[in-house]
Amino acid sequence: MKTIKILIVFAMSVSIAGCDDKLDLAPESQRSSGNFYQTPTDFEQAILGAYSSLRGEFGDIVLYGDIRSDNTKPFISGSVTTRADFDNFSILPANGAIESRWNNSYNAISRVNAILDRIDAIEMEEPTKNRIKGEALFIRALVYFNLVRIYGNVPLVLHEIQGPEALEFPQSNPAEIYIQIVEDLDRAVEFLPVELQGADVGRTTSTAANALLGRVYLTTGNFEEAETALRKVTALEGSVVDLLEHYADVFDITNEYNKEIIFAVRWTNDGVNGNGFNFAYTYINEPDNRATTDLYNAYEADDVRREQTINATVSLTDTLIYKYGPAPSGLGESDWPVIRYSDVLLMLSESLNEQGYVPDGEAFSLLNRTRKRAGLDELTTEEVPGQTEFRLAIAQERRVEFASEGLRWFDLVRTNRYVTVMTAKGFKVEEHHNLFPIPETEILKVNNENILKQNPGYQQ
Repeated sequence: MKTIKILIVFAMSVSIAGCDDKLDLAPESQRSSGNFYQTPTDFEQAILGAYSSLRGEFGDIVLYGDIRSDNTKPFISGSVTTRADFDNFSILPANGAIESRWNNSYNAISRVNAILDRIDAIEMEEPTKNRIKGEALFIRALVYFNLVRIYGNVPLVLHEIQGPEALEFPQSNPAEIYIQIVEDLDRAVEFLPVELQGADVGRTTSTAANALLGRVYLTTGNFEEAETALRKVTALEGSVVDLLEHYADVFDITNEYNKEIIFAVRWTNDGVNGNGFNFAYTYINEPDNRATTDLYNAYEADDVRREQTINATVSLTDTLIYKYGPAPSGLGESDWPVIRYSDVLLMLSESLNEQGYVPDGEAFSLLNRTRKRAGLDELTTEEVPGQTEFRLAIAQERRVEFASEGLRWFDLVRTNRYVTVMTAKGFKVEEHHNLFPIPETEILKVNNENILKQNPGYQQ
């Protein structure tokens, strides 16, 4: 299990040629790409390097998915307001976290684009080549899925680019980006194995690709397609994926490779590759994941997930997310669960309800599985009499099941509830807040609105 972690650390030294005076659509470089990508081993190291780049992609996801929402609030120290700007909807294009995310995302995309552009020129065993292609396509789809939800119109880069070309790469609209995401995931499903064993555990699979595809289709409102993709995952229940009996076991660091976690970003605790900005403890004395009182009160009284998620021993006004437990050293090594099987069940439930409410139908059964595990009574038609009420029940269940996993804000946006929900809780939220600003540094580099234009509401 630890093999992949060791290899990823080594692979981080692998880099691709870049240039400082460009839009940040390529990774930083220490080694020329012309001297690399010559052997199968090079490509193995390159794909592991791409996996390592996901740490930057997900290391701050709570800023966008939870602190932005009604779930958590940041620790504020002195004049450092970068995180507070996410919480109070005052974020500006010059925010450093916005720039870092953009750079991290395009660094990951550049890595996988180089792999996809070059791998067919190398003699390699076909199963290995296909697996690496599938991994690269999955990573690209995952990163673009984050980019399009965070920034909206972004450059859709599908090949290696260098130098001045990067400054001339125009934005694509979300529809084009989602088409590419679906295409990448469909191809990834063809190339990837259903599951992995031994030292390969921790890499992505066709199961993860189908689960992500279901999430993408749910986001775009394609509910029949979402159902189709998600049923390919539920068909594997018991053998490849499963809902663990106890909620806390999902996040037990000694049980990282359990059947509920379909795909996770892997971390070590070596002082370099620890969690960073995450759902557990960034640093013990400065947590970025204080639960709001509203989140605490969102749990039903008998819901075991509240105690397993929130540490309220300090005070109800200064609670800490405790789902993953504290790391004594201050650096966490809990893996980041990008997609869990409970998410698949709830997404399938939602997609069925959106196609038509069925009293006490399959959508109810799927929803009630996570409720029962949490020690709660099953919901019936009596409590949830229609489609609208079922939507709210799903939203509530997703909130408490996935608290501080980076999903809440995106759920509010895709269901178009972000303004009403956040306004009702005292936040000043406007329609344009569904997106974040394009980094100011990138706007200035390009200096051409026909190529890179700031999102509405953030022009200065």
